[in-house]
Amino acid sequence: MRDFVWRIGMMAMAIALAAGCGNRQPGGQVDLRLRGRVDRLNKEAFMDRFDNPHRSLYFSYSAVRLVQDSLPSYDDGLMRAYNNLAFGYYMVAEHDSAAAYTDSVTAVGSRTPVRWHSSLRRNAEVERVIAQLMQVRLLQRSCRIADSYQLLYDINQSKVLKRQPDNYLYSYAQMEYFITSLTLNYHYRNSAVASSSGTTLSADTKAVMRDLLADVEQARQGLRCDYAEEMSLNYALAHSYYRLAAASGSDARLLGRAYDYLYANAKLLAMPRQYCIYHLANVFQLQAFIAADTNITRDTYTRNPQCHAKLRRLMQTTQRVYRTDTTLAAPDYGMNMFDVSTDLFFQTVDPYQHLGAVVAAAEYCLHIGALDDAYDYYTMALTDTSWHDDMAPKFESMLYDGLIRMGYSPSAEDNARWYAREMELLGLINRNESADLMLQDRLFRSESRNRYYTVAISVGALFLVVLAALVVLLRRRSKVLRAEKQALQQAKRQDVERIANVETCLSVMRHDINPFLSYLTAKNLSPEMRQEVLDQLLRTFANIKNWTNLSIPAGLQFQLSVFPLSDVFDSVAASCVRLRPEVEFLFHPTPLRLQGDRQLTEILLRNLVNNALQHTDKGSVTVSAEVDETDKRFVHITVSDTGTGMDGETLENLFRTDKKTRTDVDPNAPHGTGFGLILCKYIIKRHDDNTLRGCRIWAESEVGKGSTFHCLMARGGEGGMC
Repeated sequence: MRDFVWRIGMMAMAIALAAGCGNRQPGGQVDLRLRGRVDRLNKEAFMDRFDNPHRSLYFSYSAVRLVQDSLPSYDDGLMRAYNNLAFGYYMVAEHDSAAAYTDSVTAVGSRTPVRWHSSLRRNAEVERVIAQLMQVRLLQRSCRIADSYQLLYDINQSKVLKRQPDNYLYSYAQMEYFITSLTLNYHYRNSAVASSSGTTLSADTKAVMRDLLADVEQARQGLRCDYAEEMSLNYALAHSYYRLAAASGSDARLLGRAYDYLYANAKLLAMPRQYCIYHLANVFQLQAFIAADTNITRDTYTRNPQCHAKLRRLMQTTQRVYRTDTTLAAPDYGMNMFDVSTDLFFQTVDPYQHLGAVVAAAEYCLHIGALDDAYDYYTMALTDTSWHDDMAPKFESMLYDGLIRMGYSPSAEDNARWYAREMELLGLINRNESADLMLQDRLFRSESRNRYYTVAISVGALFLVVLAALVVLLRRRSKVLRAEKQALQQAKRQDVERIANVETCLSVMRHDINPFLSYLTAKNLSPEMRQEVLDQLLRTFANIKNWTNLSIPAGLQFQLSVFPLSDVFDSVAASCVRLRPEVEFLFHPTPLRLQGDRQLTEILLRNLVNNALQHTDKGSVTVSAEVDETDKRFVHITVSDTGTGMDGETLENLFRTDKKTRTDVDPNAPHGTGFGLILCKYIIKRHDDNTLRGCRIWAESEVGKGSTFHCLMARGGEGGMC
């Protein structure tokens, strides 16, 4: 029994291996011959996809049957046949069948063994992408723009098409991706399908289209496919350039690019065995769209040398392919282009193009007032049995809208039916457009995050690799970079503060000086008072000089050192002028040392003491310093006076450069708005930036009871930073 089970297991393994390896190496001559037949059938189907979709479907089905009957392991050929079937049904507007075969491609591709040869795996991935691009086209036709864009975005994120191997299948997939991307932007995201209504594009959309066109033109140089695919991509580029030209105010250069690509198609169509009704109809219809677009002036292509010569060359070439007597000078040039393109589209088997051609031509007729011609076109649409509901919601909506606007039928029943269907279609289109806008916003934010994460991960990985190899060098370099960064940040802060405060500071200076000038011009001013005013004015000018040195980057530099606070007390005591002998002036001796800039600290303390002396008519001004109780790393300096004091509003706005408040309660006092205090605040900030984080200045005051100014500064020596 155990023997039997073992043999069954070995047989099953052999069968699985044989099935898995079938595509790695053909089993013999018969296999090669059958594979060749499948490939030839797929090629015939591919070459007939535009000219004769029904014949293309016949060859595709033949390839599928041959694979299923004789080559069940040839998934590569089966996926190609399914993609040909999807394209064939797309060309005859049988969208459900096309969608079913794109799903079949995905189903076959999902069973691709990992052990397959790398080229076969790549082919399977590309076939799946081609099927997804067909799904994007189907979603676009049904106005599901958000879903189509999401799928197109996913294809781009998969990066399958960015490997760029040099083979025919990749070129075809790349060109299909470009065609689908351009079509989404110039057509399905633009409500002006029948261009007589004019082309309008937002600035963001125009920027996206310009970037996309640049990418396509750069990449297509290395892409080679059949002539039909070349014409499809040329048409997509031509239509995109025309839309941009119309949205950019009749830009002749962009319109000239559109005519260049149309001319390239006309040359291809004029060559033997490359005539294709479908692509010729597109050439004539785009000329009609350009003539009908209200944003394109007629002079742009009839008088502008850059466009006129290109259009004449295009018309001469197309007239060799399809005889038409229309000239540019003819008043019905646009109408004739619509007549020719509609006639050509009705020679194809694509009902989607039948309906699109008719509503575009009819819309143009309504625009120029040719109601009889519009009636004839709408009649063609209503009597054409090839199109069906839900095949093309956008064109169907335009049809019913045109029928209602022109009063095609006197029957109230017809109009009610058309109106109900029009409302249903507009609701569908509006819902999908809203979903598309939401998706665009979400994807934009997602792309921004992805770029950030990609950069962060890349920088992090690079940092780790370099760190492992050059850790010592990086440490040295990091120190240099940190120093440079701090210097740049400090310079930037100085510039920002200087620019932000210059207007306010000038106003404060002017306001400080004006009272002194008024007092000096008074005739009844006593000599003592005049001397006091002069002293105050000199101190104000000294503050202005100090402020200039501090706020200009090339001025006074911060010199960090450790110095005895007693030396600063002695210097300030000697420099302050006491004009009121009755005011007691007291510096408490201190053994403490500070860490900071000695010169700036002296300016700070001198301003605080002078400020106290200005506002004290009797009593005392006391300066003291001690180690801060809450943080021993700081020295707490206080300047107290028994002067006039300040109210709450003045105290709140004391150090703000954007508030003009007085520091005294007597509006006639011979002193200013406290520019010296603004300078003190700035000096404290300079110390805070260059020493311990925590240096600050504040004040306490009560009207009639004096004021106390407090400064916290970094302590030097024992217990400090040094």
